Formats: sequence, structure tokens, C-alpha cells
Amino acid sequence: MAEEQRRPGGAPGGDGVPGTVLEAVLERVTYANEETGYTIARASPARGGPDLVTVVGPLLGAQVGESLSLTGRWSSHPKYGRQFDVWSYRTVLPATVQGIERYLGSGLVKGVGPKTAAKIVAHFGTATLDVIDADPGRLIEVPGLGPKRTKAIGAAWEEQRAIKEVMVFLQSVDVSTSLAVRVYKQYGDASIGVVKNEPYRLANEVWGIGFKTADAIARAVGVPEDSPERIKAALQYTLSQASDGGHCFLPAPNLVADTVELLALPARLVAAALAELAEAGERVIAEDVPVGDATVPARYLAPFFHAERGLAAGLLALLRTSEDRLGVFGGVDWDKAFAWLRRRTDAELAPEQAEAVRLALTERVAVLTGGPGCGKSFTVSSIVALARAKGAKVMLAAPTGRAAKRLAELTGFEARTLHRMLELRPGGDAAYDRDNPLDVDLLVVDESSMLDTVLANKLVKAVPPGAHLLLVGDVDQLPSVGAGEVLRDLLAAPAIP
Repeated sequence: MAEEQRRPGGAPGGDGVPGTVLEAVLERVTYANEETGYTIARASPARGGPDLVTVVGPLLGAQVGESLSLTGRWSSHPKYGRQFDVWSYRTVLPATVQGIERYLGSGLVKGVGPKTAAKIVAHFGTATLDVIDADPGRLIEVPGLGPKRTKAIGAAWEEQRAIKEVMVFLQSVDVSTSLAVRVYKQYGDASIGVVKNEPYRLANEVWGIGFKTADAIARAVGVPEDSPERIKAALQYTLSQASDGGHCFLPAPNLVADTVELLALPARLVAAALAELAEAGERVIAEDVPVGDATVPARYLAPFFHAERGLAAGLLALLRTSEDRLGVFGGVDWDKAFAWLRRRTDAELAPEQAEAVRLALTERVAVLTGGPGCGKSFTVSSIVALARAKGAKVMLAAPTGRAAKRLAELTGFEARTLHRMLELRPGGDAAYDRDNPLDVDLLVVDESSMLDTVLANKLVKAVPPGAHLLLVGDVDQLPSVGAGEVLRDLLAAPAIP
């Protein structure tokens, strides 16, 4: 039978060597990842004996019982042995009555088992698949198939065919197999329409697709290079690149100039597109930021704008609340407290260290900073010891696993990464936030120079009113991993002790 469902894509390996073609029938699926399309399956080769072979790779849309033409290469897995790594595949529809009956009764189409398949093929012969594809209503001609079941079979056939049509189209515009799976998972049957008409949505809505990939797809479907949507996507890409360099925003003139350089288009077109984006106020936010005696026309990506504003508001709320979960230290006899510490540690706090201990235990938000060897570690362990001695709930955290381990070693108490403490989920949402805060009286965060604006905002949201937040770090040490220099900005803020 000449009709085929093609699924090209899957370029040869990095060495440029063309792939091997394996003709086989998909017998069973051992594992399938619904998000990525990655599949481990067993297949029966058309040639080469009765033994099944293992095939692995992106096989979204492939169904048990289908005859497949697989392109890829043979490899040897250290644990599972010989397997065929799939780069791409196409479905080869059977041409004989026996092949069509087996294919149709394999479970490919919901509601059609071996017996029903036999009845349908007995009635339509080698034209069976053409009938189901072009005029499924004719299934009513088959004895025993009523209108309801006929409709269900037609719908199931259409669903599995739609997946293949989408995948074929996506890869015809040079979308790789793995990205095509993500696009289909995001948009389903609407994928073709989105890619044809709004390709730059992919950069914002599909993980793993950035501006450059979306731009290549857009050019493949005929989007003009001076399209306003292309320019708007490029502006957002430029801001995203700036955030990777640590910047929460760019001044509007710099943003326009950088995007003009990227696209090689007139500045007036880029400026007009930026004005439209800013006016919409959804993805790009315009704000005049004070710098010295002047203001800068800042342009933010929305997440960084909201994170920056949220962080500032959250810190002020912690500072201004009347609640105090460490209120016991408001009337403590500090001479007795420090004497207790001295007996416990056999060491004396320097005057600056003693003042830092007082601040951390009496102020809702405090920053402890200084270079290597200045005594930050002893100060932190003293703060934690006094808080625990008064029965306070203390949590210790750091941005990285290594820093958390070091913090635990110097204090003698458990420390976790911020991601683990907040239970950050894929996509960035945290289990603990303003509506579900941490149960903590004193939260100590070490290596705070690594805090970026987005993570710091999530952290402050999770601190309950009245709890104390102590940020420890050295701005001249490890830099933030994302946009913003939170610790440096807090050190410059008069409101933060």
C-alpha cells in the first residue's frame, strides 16, 4: 500500500554519518515518557529472525502493531545490551488483507480488537484503511457495528492520525523530533495553527525553545523579517540575555540599540515595537528608575519587574510588622547571654561580633557581611546557639548544596539548600509562600551574595510575619546566579541594619 505517514527529522549523529534503516513491527512499549515522547519498546524486525529487538528514542504517535521504518543506529547499552537508537520514523501501512487485519486489531484504534478487525477487513478488503481514513461513516455497513460504535472508531482513528499529521508538519519546518514532541504536548491539535500563525509564542510557552529557534521556524513558515511580532520577540530575547548577565532591566535606548544590532533592522521599527510592548504591559514593563539625581527609562521583562517590587515590599513588611517571634530577646540580659556563650565555646565575641548578635536577634531583617577571616562563622554559630537556647525554631539554608553543607558543619545543625527548603517545583513555584509560610522563628541564609532577585523574592514570601531573617555573605565573593545583586543592594539600603 503506497500511503504512508511520514515522520522525518532526527538528524544524523554528530559525525554526520547517515543512519541505518530498520523495518520492524512495534510489538510492545516498555516505557514511554508522555512529556518528551522518549520511548523504550520491543519490535519484531521484518528481516533477521524471530527475536525481538529493543528500540529507544522519540516515538510519539507510534502504536503497537504498526509497521515502522526506523532511522537511527545500533548501539550497545552497558546494562541492557544491543539496541537501536531511533532518530526518526515513518509508519508504513500494510498492503495485504492479513497485514491490515493484524494492524487494525492490534489495539491501535480504541474499540477495535481482533474480532472486530476481522469483520471490517472481511467487508472492505484491501480498501479498509482508505475507507476508515476518508469515509469512516461507511463502517456502518459492517454487520454488528452500530452508529455509536462506528462513530467511536472513526474518532479514535482521527485522533491517532492527527498526532502524526502534526508531527509531520513540525518536522517539515525543521523542528527537531524532541522539540516537536514538546510543541505537540503544549498545543495538541492546534500545533499547526500556532506554528504557522504565531510561531514566536513558542519562545515564551515551550520549554527548550528560545528566540533563535522560534525565529528559524518563523522564517520557514514565511514570516517577514520586519514583522512586528518578530521584533517584539527579539526585544524580549535581548532582555532575557541581559538577565543572564545579571541585569534586571535595560535602559530603553540600550535595548533598542542591542535589538537593532541583532536584527539589522531600522531603529524606528524596533522603537515602535517596544512602545507597543510597553503599552500592553504584559511581557515588558516600563518604569522610570531613579539613578542619582536623574531617572532612567527602564524596560523589564515582567517576571523580573514583579520579583523586584515583590522583594522590596516583602522586606518592608517584615521590618514593619508589630509581631516578633523572638520577642524574648527584647528584654534579655546581654551580659549574662554573652557570659553563657563564653562558657559554652571557650571563646570571646569581639565587640563588632557581639553587636551583630544583638542585631540579628532583635531586628526582623539583618545583614551580616565581611571578608574571609572576619569572624562571620563564629558570629552565626553564636546567634544560632542563643536562639535555640530560648527554644526558637531555627532554619539554616544556602543557595547551593556545598554552602549548605559548610553551614551545617560550622553550626552543628542541619542546613538545606533554598530550593529544598522552599520545595521549589519545576516551573519555579514554591510549596512555601505568603499563603503557606515556613514554621520558623529565625532563618539564616549563608552565601547570600548568590541570591538573585527572583529567588530572594520567593524566599522573603515564605518568611512568616514576626520571624527574623539573617542574610550572611560577602559581596566580593560568589556572585548571584541570576539577575540582580540582592546582597549589595541591601547593604546600600538605609532601612536594613
